[in-house]
Amino acid sequence: MAESLRNGILTGEFKPGSRIDLGTVADEWGVSPLPVREALIALESEGLVKSYPRRGHYVQALQPEDIIDHYEIFGRVAGMAAARAAKSLSSEQIHELESINEAMRAGEDPREQEDFNFQFHKIINSTGSSRRLISVIRILSKTMSLRFSEIVPGWEQRATDEHDEILDALRQGDAEAARTAMEKHLSVNGVRAAEALQRVNFFPEV
Repeated sequence: MAESLRNGILTGEFKPGSRIDLGTVADEWGVSPLPVREALIALESEGLVKSYPRRGHYVQALQPEDIIDHYEIFGRVAGMAAARAAKSLSSEQIHELESINEAMRAGEDPREQEDFNFQFHKIINSTGSSRRLISVIRILSKTMSLRFSEIVPGWEQRATDEHDEILDALRQGDAEAARTAMEKHLSVNGVRAAEALQRVNFFPEV
């Protein structure tokens, strides 16, 4: 539920400043008000909505810096996992990463390509993370989760090319190169997303 509402906000279905009526959303989606309320509480903790006593929940206005900062932070954390994974990935796992990336490059279904992208990062994150690091990565991946295939033209080609750089570092067991490549990959995607959203007037004028 939180993911659906989050995507609605980040794709402009729910406009900045608009009120999200709990009962209306529950009726439209065929659920009870409770999961909608829980989702709104989660989104408030992410800064995407704000609740006002006796008035309800309102969509918060984002700025490009919010998107860019989020993905730069995400890149730093994922870079830690990539650096550790460079020292512990098996040859079988490297081969699996290569196969996933080639399947993503050859794919034509955007949703399928996003799934391959998720699998690629999941292997690296799960191999190179402690339980604490995994929990932080999970939070960052869910909050401000954008469907890049829908908003960034040519995203899949750029992503697979950047995955190649990450893979080169992982094959060599070069922790610092893996860290740098992962940080760059995620931070540049934040910039691309902010630019794409700006082109469709997603951000309110200051």
